Amino acid sequence: MKTLIIFLAACYFALSYCHLSAQSEGYSIESFQGVYTELEDYESVGILADGNAIWEIKFPLNFHFPYYNMFYDSLLFNFESWGMFTDDEDESLYLMDFPGGYSWADLNDTSNITSDVRFSHVLYNNMQAFVLQYTKMRFFADPFADSLDTYMNFQLWLFENGALEVHFGEMHMDGTPIYAPGKGFYHYSGGVDTNEVYGPHVGISNPYDRDDGIAVSGSYDNFEVTSDIYDNLTVLPPPGWIIRFKPKSVGIFDPKPRNTQIAITPNPASSYILLPSASSKVIIYSNSGEIVYKGVPGENKLSVSSLPTGIYFLKIISNSDSFIGKFLKL
Repeated sequence: MKTLIIFLAACYFALSYCHLSAQSEGYSIESFQGVYTELEDYESVGILADGNAIWEIKFPLNFHFPYYNMFYDSLLFNFESWGMFTDDEDESLYLMDFPGGYSWADLNDTSNITSDVRFSHVLYNNMQAFVLQYTKMRFFADPFADSLDTYMNFQLWLFENGALEVHFGEMHMDGTPIYAPGKGFYHYSGGVDTNEVYGPHVGISNPYDRDDGIAVSGSYDNFEVTSDIYDNLTVLPPPGWIIRFKPKSVGIFDPKPRNTQIAITPNPASSYILLPSASSKVIIYSNSGEIVYKGVPGENKLSVSSLPTGIYFLKIISNSDSFIGKFLKL
């Protein structure tokens, strides 16, 4: 038991931040636990595409984006979550790319859209950014989506200083044969093809030199940095995880978190954790992103005794404020 506790504690602190050196001359990769906050003001890709799930749209960035020693003012992106800056089919951005594609659930009622791709231009910590948000998206033509309630939430951020980020939100992938943790996404076409992994690909490359790229290969918290943008992210991160591609010309880049970090006590916890408020909404996520608790406890002590041993993420929502923390359940 003591050995297990030491191992879990080591995993807990290792997951707090992971920064690996890059193989690209122009970029480095940082991978760390942050926060995920959905866009409040946005436009709908689903409405712009007239409900066509096989969409490709050119988005104005509203600023000059520096990328591999060039500047771009627009981005062409599509339903597979890959895009380009030029008109030469350069396919330089593979940010959660899945060749099978992603799709919204239903856009018949445009007054109440819950599954969509959304975008916005934001000012974040005095820096302009373009955000593309995949909201409760499914795999394209997924026959298991309704019965298993499969969906993904993630955001793509492009900052005016040239940094790019993938923010991971809540994922519900339990039971779907299309996702195999440790391998990635399989393609579905009349059946699940387990002979080859088709993503997700998380990488970027020079629009004019495909060999000058940088990508993630492996799990979100234990990956190799390669130059092949077709390599796969094999394990999806928990909510709030961020993978950042930072230009080496940029010094310290640490936008302020939009949620306040809080310390959870006791930590590690065996039977309960203490909450700052009894009337706040509380959400607990497992390390795989599954929601294991959601509700308003009604008291400052929340029982976690029924949770399996492992690492958990806690989000507390109180009025217009939100807080995030992490704890180890023994």
